[in-house]
Amino acid sequence: MLHSSLAVLDQVAPESGSRTPVLFHYTLLTRGWPTGVRYLATLLIVSTMLALGLALDEHFHGFPFLLFSFAILISSALFDRGSGAFSVLLSAFFAKWFFIAPTGTIRVENTGDLIALSCFTAIGLATAAVVEALHRVASDLIEANQKLTASENEKDLLLEEATHRFRNELTMLGAMLRLQERTLGSPAEGAALRSAADRVHVLGRVHERLQGANHRPVVNMGEFLSALCDDLRSARIGLRPISLKVHVEPHVLSQKRAVPVGLLLNELLTNTFKYAFPDDRKGAVAVHFLKSEETFVLKVRDDGVGMSPPSKDDYRDTGFGQRLLRSMVAQLEGSLEFEHGGMGTAAVVRFPA
Repeated sequence: MLHSSLAVLDQVAPESGSRTPVLFHYTLLTRGWPTGVRYLATLLIVSTMLALGLALDEHFHGFPFLLFSFAILISSALFDRGSGAFSVLLSAFFAKWFFIAPTGTIRVENTGDLIALSCFTAIGLATAAVVEALHRVASDLIEANQKLTASENEKDLLLEEATHRFRNELTMLGAMLRLQERTLGSPAEGAALRSAADRVHVLGRVHERLQGANHRPVVNMGEFLSALCDDLRSARIGLRPISLKVHVEPHVLSQKRAVPVGLLLNELLTNTFKYAFPDDRKGAVAVHFLKSEETFVLKVRDDGVGMSPPSKDDYRDTGFGQRLLRSMVAQLEGSLEFEHGGMGTAAVVRFPA
């Protein structure tokens, strides 16, 4: 236990910035001294207190045991229970020999002095036992903390490995879908596979942005949504005269909630690039993700050709993409609205924070 505790404190003490682990570290070192050295050091500590008592006798007259109590505490803390007991017996002997009449002998003539000496010895032995028990408890706690830390590190490594493997599998799946798309002669079938590959890519982006917070897999939405928009800009805009502006706040969401948000943004931007700017029309698209009071808001606005009000229900109620939108919004326990006014359309997703 001693060696394992030393190993733990070598790591913990410098990082903690606290004096307590460092002091405890040094007590572990002194407890590892040879027995003879520990008892000699105990003798020096008690002798030092004796010298102080003799030098300050006029100030400590009537309290012969006061300084020796400090010697017992120091010896018990620095060494072990045996050294503490040795300091008790040595202190009792010095107190009787030098301070309790008749001095220069171990004979006790006064009943009150005998009771005081007996009480001091009993309290000193109890103090040494308590200090030893506290030291063992502290050592056990440090050892348990070491095991817990090792377990948490192992869990983090396993999670990181699983995430890495899953991300690789998603990348391979997306690549296979795109390869299969090239072999199809039907544009509709190719578009379906391309959409599936894009959705797989969103899942891969989520896992790429996974990080640990309070031992939970979470995603920084600022980084995730910005990276997703960059990918869609490259894949969907290309040389088209369309600008994409992204304004996202760096909120942290769990993986369970980040996936539907990413899929929603992918579907909304894909539909916008596909339908809002026909015939290489020039335009602008803005993406916003923010927190308003206790609600997250994801907004995709364009200044394209827009949708007529009757097509609003058609947009929501037909097609796999629209069913996916409704499914993701339901998973977030949120709402999806389309705003029309002037040029363009705005899709607004709201869900509780």
